[in-house]
Amino acid sequence: MNFYFLLEDEKSFLKVLPLWLEYMDFGCTRVADIHDIKENNYILQSGHGVTQLITRALFDTIETILLNPGKIDKLVVVLDSEEYEAEEREDEVNAKIREHYRTEELDFGIEILVCNHCFETWLLGCYGLYPTETVNKKSDFYQYYDYYDIGKYDPEKMMPPENNNDTIAQYHFHYLHELLRYKKIRYSKSKPQNIATEDYFKGIVKRISATNDLKSFGMFYNFISASKEK
Repeated sequence: MNFYFLLEDEKSFLKVLPLWLEYMDFGCTRVADIHDIKENNYILQSGHGVTQLITRALFDTIETILLNPGKIDKLVVVLDSEEYEAEEREDEVNAKIREHYRTEELDFGIEILVCNHCFETWLLGCYGLYPTETVNKKSDFYQYYDYYDIGKYDPEKMMPPENNNDTIAQYHFHYLHELLRYKKIRYSKSKPQNIATEDYFKGIVKRISATNDLKSFGMFYNFISASKEK
């Protein structure tokens, strides 16, 4: 099968996803352009943010696939729910597609995978990431450590404190950034290599295997697992 991955993310996840696919033995080789598609290939493209994705990039991508019939079997759209519930974001994208196309027009499948609430939410779910030792109150991470235990509770359910002006996605990013900095691990959206390792990925997989947490990551993982077997 051939896949076209359209990601909201234009930095971190765009760089990490090819490595995750390798760790999962996805079995498809990345190519740069739809004209390079042969068999068991995939394309990876950024939608440059959720607004751009659902107003332009999504439809440009669908048109590209339609103009190259038989090349792509599945369009996989991956985006953040941000302040929405994952189901709401998925419904929004499906509604946009229905507004522009009839089902019979499309000779390929479309899978909408929503990260609830952002890529950093998934990264917070890595098994064993939360410190087992008591964090010093003078640490920059202490306010996050004291507020929510992401080792015990589902990161997807973490809301910002009432006195915090961050959006959910912003708070999750800041939490992760300070947690990794506390553990002397550098992370930024433009340089995500330290969380792109196979061990870190296996830590997230271990979390969904041992708990009911990170349901949106579980849906992503299950989709890739099922797809590679076809």
